[in-house]
Amino acid sequence: MPSFIGLDLAWTAHRESGVCWLQGESPDDLRCTRLGAAVCETESLADEIATAGGPVVVAIDAPLLYTPQRWAEREIARRFARYKASPHQAHYAVRRGYTAGIELGEALAARGFVLDPAPLLEGRRPARTGVEVFPHTIHVRPFGLDEHLPYKPRRGRSVAFRQSAMKSYQRHLRTLIEREAPGLLASEDVQRLLLPETADAARGAALKRLDDTLDGLTCALAAWLLWQKPERWEMVGDLSGYIVVPREIA
Repeated sequence: MPSFIGLDLAWTAHRESGVCWLQGESPDDLRCTRLGAAVCETESLADEIATAGGPVVVAIDAPLLYTPQRWAEREIARRFARYKASPHQAHYAVRRGYTAGIELGEALAARGFVLDPAPLLEGRRPARTGVEVFPHTIHVRPFGLDEHLPYKPRRGRSVAFRQSAMKSYQRHLRTLIEREAPGLLASEDVQRLLLPETADAARGAALKRLDDTLDGLTCALAAWLLWQKPERWEMVGDLSGYIVVPREIA
């Protein structure tokens, strides 16, 4: 049975990452088997992913491939400027020593995963694939938004403001799940994650954990949709570093 794994990967391995595991063949039988936030040591995480039976797609919010020639973030920032959705620069992260995604990419490649998204995007469904995604692009296109969701911590954003943005995130995510993968709503963990009361109760570390977990579920849904509807996605960048994003629907 295929597995679809989403990782909102922390910049360093000692911080919590959002993690979501899905399994299933069809929108109605897709199930969530793991959902939450956890500290993920690179080699252990790669080992765990590699033990999954059947085809595996891992969608990761973190740079997986990197060379100094990487230009994907600049192009994403240009294409999504009107949505105010711009990714962190991989060059900055690498200079600061934040290389958890690159290290995970190397660990997955050593275990037989393909990090080139081209075969998957062409509908060839390779057995084991890891791809880089950026949740904000998923929000503005499949969610159909005019602007990115402002749920991340920023100067001047109060807890109440972020909670409100989280509740909007929850609503849009539920709508996407109802449309593309309704079987996930059988999961109590998914139902709990999407309750507005969950956002209302979140403070401090719990608010960060909710942020990570929602992004982890979003990444897992991206992995599922890449498998089901690859024609709706495209690679921005090249093998010096890329991000797979939803295509703009005319």
